[in-house]
Amino acid sequence: MISPNFDERPAPPDMIVLHYTEIDEAASRSWLCNPASRVSCHYLLREDGGWEVLVPEDKRAWHAGVSGWEGVGQINSRSIGIEIVNAGHRPAPTPFPRVQIDSVIALVADIRSRWRIHRAQVVGHSDIAPGRKIDPGEAFPWDALAAAGEAIHVPPATTDAPFNEADFRDAARTAGYWTDPIDGKQPELSALIDATQRRHTPAQVGSAPTGALTETLKLFAHARAAALLEPL
Repeated sequence: MISPNFDERPAPPDMIVLHYTEIDEAASRSWLCNPASRVSCHYLLREDGGWEVLVPEDKRAWHAGVSGWEGVGQINSRSIGIEIVNAGHRPAPTPFPRVQIDSVIALVADIRSRWRIHRAQVVGHSDIAPGRKIDPGEAFPWDALAAAGEAIHVPPATTDAPFNEADFRDAARTAGYWTDPIDGKQPELSALIDATQRRHTPAQVGSAPTGALTETLKLFAHARAAALLEPL
């Protein structure tokens, strides 16, 4: 089934955005293919590991919404969106079956083989829309994707340094996060903390931030910068 919710891209994609559906497969497909919903994605990836195309990669699917990365908005224009069937936070984060994660890895690798997309540009919805989205959530195994060479993950830093807002914002900006106004909006500090914790220190989601979060973002930024120099 092809979704009618797409239009033309202004340029080739250079990012992959991972989402979770929060509803079951049938309901996800129905919603993503409903003209009234005005939302879509390029791929719907099932719990059994199978996937299907809902929008061709060379078209712009409507999956990211108001979002930003590396100081640039309009993420739909530059990304390929993958919706992973998962119940999300209902009520706690739902684990992803290993067969499903193996398929995410395979699909990301397949997409990257066709486009100039660095592994540093494989992100989550919450990374590009702090405060508005929380998927794919803290149960998503970024370390597994990184181990397969399809994303970036760094172990959380350990330090007793106190949290400093200015240092944190600078580290988040360097790491790629949306910290300045994009599309007329700027993420609040609490939203940015939540988004970065969710990706990098999932055990700390909801806790008061420390200097360790800032140091983790610095490590992530360094790893991303190195990855962006890798040949495609």
